[in-house]
Amino acid sequence: MNSLAPPRVAGSATRSLLRQVALPVGILVVVTVVDLATGTSTVYYPFLLLAPTLAAATAPPVAILVIGGVSLPLRYWLAANDGYLGPEYSDLFEVSTWMYAMATALAMYLSAARIRHERALVAVSEVAVAAQRAILLPPSDNLGGLRLAVRYFAVAEEAELGGDLYIALDTPFGVRLIIGDVLGKGLGAVRTAAITIGAFREAAYDEPELSTVARRIDVSVTRNAPADRFVTALLVEVRPDRVAFAHRGHEEPVTIRADGSVHVLEPPDPGLPLGLGDLEPEPPPVWVVPFHEGDLLLLMTDGFADARDATGGHYPLVARIRALFGEGRLEDADPVAAVERLGDDLMRHVGLLGLTDDALVLALARATDPPEPHHAP
Repeated sequence: MNSLAPPRVAGSATRSLLRQVALPVGILVVVTVVDLATGTSTVYYPFLLLAPTLAAATAPPVAILVIGGVSLPLRYWLAANDGYLGPEYSDLFEVSTWMYAMATALAMYLSAARIRHERALVAVSEVAVAAQRAILLPPSDNLGGLRLAVRYFAVAEEAELGGDLYIALDTPFGVRLIIGDVLGKGLGAVRTAAITIGAFREAAYDEPELSTVARRIDVSVTRNAPADRFVTALLVEVRPDRVAFAHRGHEEPVTIRADGSVHVLEPPDPGLPLGLGDLEPEPPPVWVVPFHEGDLLLLMTDGFADARDATGGHYPLVARIRALFGEGRLEDADPVAAVERLGDDLMRHVGLLGLTDDALVLALARATDPPEPHHAP
């Protein structure tokens, strides 16, 4: 089996090189065929200069040198075929030869600069992706009597990764979790997300009040994150038959009851995002709603609200949740099935346009005790 690996690598490299030189080689072939087919009445060989010039966008420098070396004698041959290689054209051809040489050299320089930029971009992207993956760890399937599932859609353009974040912890005060979104993109957003999660880890185990946990995170983000960053967040604490929320400028959660009814949980007193606590002397209180066995809780970031279809229409989140899960379509409050179904529906909405912002959905439900094993008498 190992003996087959080198041919696969070589074949892949060959296909990659063919893709890189397809455009300039195509120009050489098309110009030559058209020039020969139209006879001596028209000339097309000057367009051969496009081959080494446009090759800078795709081909490596060595390939550009070869293309330039082929295009120049091909140009002389086509000129001779069209009757434009006499002594009266010698000065013109001397100038155009220098133009070919300079165009090829410039294309080689631009190609080398492009390759250096692409390699640097790949390195930065790998660092950013690794940092974000360290933040967005997959949750435990069963945490403190809860079933959790997450689906995340990343929009990474030139390492401009988003700052979506979440973490769930089983603390002495019950299961606590945070979902949030950092203003902006890039490594600064990933760093701010790491600061937020680190502060939540510290405070969630120590503070009995969820509002105090939010306050400690707010202080940490204000002190340690870049000045132009803040975090919209929703803190959640699951209690027996209830769930408590601390709202900090985030998207409203949605609950799907066991009877199929869908409820948007709007905070009675919305709070400011984390990092802006100095503007709010008295943070809003925690609010509590019922949460029973068979209920499903959905938490989203604003990537869902920002999603557009081909006509520019927003993703109708609540209407789609009712269509997907309402009226008995919940199927035993399975968080995994819920995030998969909602995520697939979101991607169908945006279609080929794709998402313009990172999107994250987290679902949780109370875990039911497994049935007692049946023993034959």
